[in-house]
Amino acid sequence: MDEEKLAPPSAGAATASIDVALSALPDVDPSSPAHPIHWHPAKKWSITVVYSLLQTFVALSTTTFVSAEPLARARYDSSTQVVALGQSMFVVGTAVGPAFLGPLSDVGGRKWVYVGSIAAYALLNVGAALARSLAMLVVFQLLAGAAGSTAVTNVAGTIADLFGDADGAAQPMALFVVSANYGPGIGSPVGQLIAENENMGLPWVFWINVIIGGAFAVVLCFVPETLPRAVILEAAKKHGSADGSDAAVLEPRVDLLREARFVTSMAFRIMLTEPVVAFLGIYNGFAYGLLFLYLDGVFDVFVVNNGLSPLSADLTFLNVVVGVTIMFAFVPVQTWFYKRDRGRNGGVGRPEARFLTSLLFVWGFPVSLLWFAFTCDGSVSFWSPVVAGGLLGFCDPLLWLAMLNYIADSYTNVAASAIAAFLIPSFLIAAACCHLGILMFDNLEAKWAMATLGFVSFGLVALIYVLYFFGARIRSWSKLARKH
Repeated sequence: MDEEKLAPPSAGAATASIDVALSALPDVDPSSPAHPIHWHPAKKWSITVVYSLLQTFVALSTTTFVSAEPLARARYDSSTQVVALGQSMFVVGTAVGPAFLGPLSDVGGRKWVYVGSIAAYALLNVGAALARSLAMLVVFQLLAGAAGSTAVTNVAGTIADLFGDADGAAQPMALFVVSANYGPGIGSPVGQLIAENENMGLPWVFWINVIIGGAFAVVLCFVPETLPRAVILEAAKKHGSADGSDAAVLEPRVDLLREARFVTSMAFRIMLTEPVVAFLGIYNGFAYGLLFLYLDGVFDVFVVNNGLSPLSADLTFLNVVVGVTIMFAFVPVQTWFYKRDRGRNGGVGRPEARFLTSLLFVWGFPVSLLWFAFTCDGSVSFWSPVVAGGLLGFCDPLLWLAMLNYIADSYTNVAASAIAAFLIPSFLIAAACCHLGILMFDNLEAKWAMATLGFVSFGLVALIYVLYFFGARIRSWSKLARKH
């Protein structure tokens, strides 16, 4: 491969560059008997559940530290904003990791990327537990976030390996979204329990990650590889023969570092040149950031205004768990609408049809936030803002799932890179929200802090409607997006 082909292409050369990337990582014929798509459903779902639990565990780390921040302030004698770097840098790490771990798993296989990165995650938490200064803690959190991001980066790809087309993968992908939301919902109460236990303290926030992360690293050694190319190659070697698609897979791979570098650059190129992906990433960052903004307001809303204990206040965050569970049960309804739309469109699925139910439920963002804002002052039962948060816990994951499917449908040739391009700004904005929330609740009443977020979220409503009605036209201007 020439260096010229590895250089960032001009708009006119974009299609040729994509062809280079695809030739480097050729598709595998799904009709091959060894393809993971043909494995027994019980085996496929077992693998999906294991990796979803991994996602829950890593996502839990994003909020466990928040409840233990008072311990960190006392231990390191620092301000709230400085201590919050321990959380925000972890989130920044999850933004950096996908740009490298995703391409690495596409080139060499997913299994050992999982094992190696989660083992590294466990070891890095040892450093966080033993950190002698806040700066050391922040650095270890940043690196741990990057290592742990494999759960975000690769689980969606693993599901695609196992279930193939978007219809077959709809419910497993919904389980992935559920697992990503269970972790933060559980993490805050867990952090509070650790903070209140006199025999544990701040280091145990990280020692628990070491224990569970180490156990996962061992278990994942026994989970089979799912990257189709690697699986078919292994099957061909085992049987001593190869034909058809297997022959293509067995072709020697050269310059793997160059190929990984190219795929990595594609993620950043899409982020900078594809407005659809960029805007979805920005607004998903806002939606993800609500998680941390909510946590920053828990004390004011439920302890100060409603008289709950700190642990009881953190338990209100389980409304997210309830909301996302209901979302998982609702996904077949969206799948039915999508299939009906495809039938009416001559059998061709429109990416915009992924937003059919979101046209209604995206209104849940401003409604739930304004509902929360104007009932959180203690004048009514605390159950009112709890239920409002539960509504957001339903609408947010449903829209996130729609965004993931929309991007995968629109950028079929570079789907992994497009999703990475979508996630990078999402996590960076969420990291900023870790600090923005502190400022908002320090300088505004809880009511007006949440109301401000509610008014801003009307922009998200507008974005979804623009994509639904004008998405096909916008895709026609792109050199990368699917046109039909």
